[in-house]
Amino acid sequence: MDWRELENLQTAELIEFIQGKEHFYEAAECAFKAFYFRFEKDLIHKCRVVSVRWGYDNSIGDILCEQALQKFWNKAHLFNPQQCRSENLDKCVLFYIYRIAERLLADRGRVECKGIDYSGEEELIISFPDLENLSLPKEKLKDLKAKTEVIDKALDRLGIKHKIIYLTYQSYEKNGKKLPRQLLKKLREQLELSQNSIRVYKKEALETVSTVLKVYGTKK
Repeated sequence: MDWRELENLQTAELIEFIQGKEHFYEAAECAFKAFYFRFEKDLIHKCRVVSVRWGYDNSIGDILCEQALQKFWNKAHLFNPQQCRSENLDKCVLFYIYRIAERLLADRGRVECKGIDYSGEEELIISFPDLENLSLPKEKLKDLKAKTEVIDKALDRLGIKHKIIYLTYQSYEKNGKKLPRQLLKKLREQLELSQNSIRVYKKEALETVSTVLKVYGTKK
């Protein structure tokens, strides 16, 4: 049986085939392939967006999409169209699998963060580290210095508070893991800012650096 024979079926019919894989496995596999291609593009887009938001790149989003669709195949019997809030089944299915992807990404973050422990003695970062002692090839070190100098000047234009917030988050925020409470407290107290203001400053700094790096990249 060729999956293309099923590609024009309604989503509800494809799901029926998939959910019946214990009785007609070959047909279920073909139905899932048609199902996969139907939702892959939209799901990849959504997974890439959330992956980048968590500090990963697009390749993780693509992997996440594949894993979420595979999990739907494995647990297809748990999907109940009657529980959909939307009358559009395709939208309901996409949202359902997207939620699976979000949970998978959260699990990935927890696993990766297990080895990241905070001592409670973390301090605010007020300047870039000295790059002279890095064991890098001369050309790479030269490029890194030039890039750091551009970012440093951009942050200086924003102000010292923006710079400290940017450098502190860049130093301690790993794979979506939040900064330790004691460090957030130091940011609030030493910079005399509310947590909401810190979030605003951080966003402004990240956007400025991103813009500067795009310009810097065009000159290389």
